[in-house]
Amino acid sequence: MKASNKKICPHCHDVIETQHVFSENNQVFLKKDFTGSSSSKEEWSPINFQWIPVVQLQKRLVQV
Repeated sequence: MKASNKKICPHCHDVIETQHVFSENNQVFLKKDFTGSSSSKEEWSPINFQWIPVVQLQKRLVQV
């Protein structure tokens, strides 16, 4: 397979970095990134995350 040496114009295209997450039983999990690792094992870690209404978030941000 031939390697591609495409150059992306920095003015036209922004890179979007993403992370894999899922939620189960009101707990959010984040997939650990093993970039460059030969391991094919998936590892998910619970994170401290809670959905709150936008109005409540705005109030909290104003108080800071």
